[in-house]
Amino acid sequence: MTRRIQHRKEAARKGGTFDIYSIERDTLLVGRVKGVLDAKTAEKIVEFVETKEIITDMGFNRFCDMTQLEGIDISSDDVFQLASRRRAFNPNDIPVKSAFLATNPLALVIARMYAQMLNSPRIEVRVWNDMQAAADWLGVNADRLTL
Repeated sequence: MTRRIQHRKEAARKGGTFDIYSIERDTLLVGRVKGVLDAKTAEKIVEFVETKEIITDMGFNRFCDMTQLEGIDISSDDVFQLASRRRAFNPNDIPVKSAFLATNPLALVIARMYAQMLNSPRIEVRVWNDMQAAADWLGVNADRLTL
């Protein structure tokens, strides 16, 4: 049975957006999700990351800021499908780190669920509720994550 996790129904009607930028010097991709995290928005983010992996000849770490979410409307099946897709997609064998920043309890649960379901030998995922801790783990200055 699929259980859809929904937070703030009024926000769910707006849909989600995201900003992504790349810091080549730090081999870092930073994403900031806004509005409502739904399956469609999450899939667009995954597509962007996969495209970047194909055109980049070196690995890059990732940081996803979930602190600006207004709502979450995604099922555990959606999270499983995304994690399975990411685990299977290996354009190279370069190990990378993927840090999620979440302060909302529901966003923390979704990010941790993704990390558990991904279980990739290539992508190490950690979920943080403190930006400095995430920056330290990624080996960058925290100001790089807030541009």
